[in-house]
Amino acid sequence: MGNIDTWVTVDDRHIYRARVDLSDRWNGWLSPRLTIDAVRELARHTQEMDERYDEIRVIESESGPVVLHIRWQFLEDGPSDSVTVEAPDADGLYSIGAWEWTWYQIKDGPLFHTQNEARDAWADVLARSGRRIGEILRTQLPNADMCRIALSDGLGRIVQIYGAPDGYGTYGALWSADDDTPFDPATLTQAEEVLNRALDHGQDPILLEISGWHRALRIDRPDLHQIAFAPADCEPAGDGPLNEAHAKATETRRKLLAETTPYLIHDIRADYPNAAGVVVDPTADQPFLALLDDDGDPEEKPTKKVAERLAQMFFYRPTADDMAACGWSSAPLDLDGGHVLTFPAQ
Repeated sequence: MGNIDTWVTVDDRHIYRARVDLSDRWNGWLSPRLTIDAVRELARHTQEMDERYDEIRVIESESGPVVLHIRWQFLEDGPSDSVTVEAPDADGLYSIGAWEWTWYQIKDGPLFHTQNEARDAWADVLARSGRRIGEILRTQLPNADMCRIALSDGLGRIVQIYGAPDGYGTYGALWSADDDTPFDPATLTQAEEVLNRALDHGQDPILLEISGWHRALRIDRPDLHQIAFAPADCEPAGDGPLNEAHAKATETRRKLLAETTPYLIHDIRADYPNAAGVVVDPTADQPFLALLDDDGDPEEKPTKKVAERLAQMFFYRPTADDMAACGWSSAPLDLDGGHVLTFPAQ
């Protein structure tokens, strides 16, 4: 297959320029060769980690850089087993973690950082929403420690509220919608408004999980999730931090949309050189509506690659305002819900 220059990552957070042979794999993982500048970046990142297992250090000297690979987990076995000197190959590149680390390719390069930024911003919205829901419900049930929510059709509904666990770790039910237990409807409505505003742009199971919205582990009810509230003695956060998190999520969502657009245009033109634009409905499960040719008429459907790019762009279900802010215009009335992006001249 030969060597290509691309981007790689090993921690899902940082990317590095590297030369790789995509056919040379260890358990499916790549063995990249890094430039010394990429090694310096990697060294800085490994030294920033809270828990160090493998650390890279670059010692600058008059005769050139010396790269050390320190494996702290083997330190008790002695220096010969825990520290190695990484020498450059004939191309001046360093094979750090080759046939050892779980390196994989990132095709879109710096867009990777924007994707992570958007994910983290939305996870923050979910986490802060969970805390705010707890604060609201505790105005009526001070002992509330957790609530169970049902997610369906893009919406969420609070179905149970639980008190602090007993000595056996069992939560006591304080309120249940199934039992028609009395509860202030205005408070419940306020909490569910926070809940559904957090779900406006999707219900990705991974984002829900890392934000503290855990599955209730009911085989008969896969839609049920649980949110554990912040400790009762925490100072109330109120709506301020949550509104700031929503604003940040909007900003990063638009940034992702804008930065992905050139990739979308490139992907479409690679398959359809005469394409002059694209019409999409970002709220649909399958967001594509039509490609436009030079005469402005709809063309055939996009390839799988283009469809995947569109799904990536609209992962957080952008609003009409988001689309307009990023250069998309409303589609004609016969394409209800659609938005048009006209491509620049080649």
